[in-house]
Amino acid sequence: MASPVSEIKNRSDMPDKIGKYVIINKIGKGSTGDVFLSHDPYYRRDVAIKVYNLEEASDPQRASVSRKMFYNEAHMVGMLQHPNIMPIYDAGEEDGKYYVVTEHIQGARTLAAYCRPDNLLRVDDVVELIYKCAKALHYAHGRGVIHRDIKPSNVMLTIDNDVRIIDFGIAIVSDSEVSRIEGIAGSPSYMSPEQVQSEELTPKSDLYSLGAVMYELLTGFRPFRADNLSKLLHQIVYATPPPIHTYRDDLPEELEYVVAMTMQKNPDTRPSSGATLAAELTRVYKDLRQKYDSLDNQEHFDLLRSLTFFHEFSHAEIWEVLRASDWHEYRDGEDIVREGDSDDRFYIIVSGNVKVMATGREVGALADGDCFGETSYVRGAKRQASIAADGAVTILRVSSTLMEQVSSSCQLRFNKRFLRALITRLQNSGEGGNT
Repeated sequence: MASPVSEIKNRSDMPDKIGKYVIINKIGKGSTGDVFLSHDPYYRRDVAIKVYNLEEASDPQRASVSRKMFYNEAHMVGMLQHPNIMPIYDAGEEDGKYYVVTEHIQGARTLAAYCRPDNLLRVDDVVELIYKCAKALHYAHGRGVIHRDIKPSNVMLTIDNDVRIIDFGIAIVSDSEVSRIEGIAGSPSYMSPEQVQSEELTPKSDLYSLGAVMYELLTGFRPFRADNLSKLLHQIVYATPPPIHTYRDDLPEELEYVVAMTMQKNPDTRPSSGATLAAELTRVYKDLRQKYDSLDNQEHFDLLRSLTFFHEFSHAEIWEVLRASDWHEYRDGEDIVREGDSDDRFYIIVSGNVKVMATGREVGALADGDCFGETSYVRGAKRQASIAADGAVTILRVSSTLMEQVSSSCQLRFNKRFLRALITRLQNSGEGGNT
């Protein structure tokens, strides 16, 4: 289990110890309880401890569900040992507190961060991540476990681009008497048709949910959207989601076929297993890698290599930046950044010139090799100036969220160069200030 970006540090809100584990910090809060950081001195590893909220007085029904979820996860202790499944190390009860101990991954975040149209992972990265999830689910299914709640927020992405499937609290376990949790069936947007209709589930239900996650990671949109739950569930059972090419025209037909096949209404027409899905994705991945290693990308690399901004970067680090960014061309006068907007991207001018505008007045200009968008470092901050193309301009748009997935050396190099430019701009505040 990983900590969110900002850790919660209110000492009065957490115990000093849970079982044998000394509590270091509170790192999360959910509907079923709190998550704490601890260190296991025996195994010399950091661990995350999820403490279930079982206060009967507040909501007896929720307490009952939480108790069943605890027993379900406790049943998993040591059961699933796969590199892409979050291991559960321990579980226990002390003074009425029920807790589960899992792996703690510093700096990881869930795939939900990459489900926006303006912050998508590269297509080949999505295919690789879903491949790993498919293999992990095949392993779990082979041991009698159906997850039942596969969704972006239940897949962690580590800082070295690996994944962990988490939260088996409502899983069906073949030899468990507590895995049936009435009233809890998963997250509606990712449920399979048979799950919506409360039919008996097979491993293929998890594969459908994984297909829905893949759809959203590729497009930035969920397969089905409605303004109420009843309409959403009706769509899942009877409607066909828009083909992924309606959102993006750069996706290969082979990948569209795999997504559509995985989300078939009839379980019998889906891939026969997670291993079968993984094999299909392997073929798609090979074709994508050839595409991304093409001449176009080599030309992009050569252009970046010539910019002053990248003179201190190694070849490998420039390729990493390319993977965390997209290449975009703007026409004369077209807005690149608007004053008052907020997003998590910053920008490097590959070729051409831009004008810097504040309160409707031109206050500066930038050219090849310059960068802008430093407010992306401050969550929720608004742009203090507008940037518009002055003639044809080619821009490298870098997502600060995606940059968290590159190597630490690349991040350090990038941040030093970017902050150096920021300091220079602040020293010459008459030339545009923050953008």
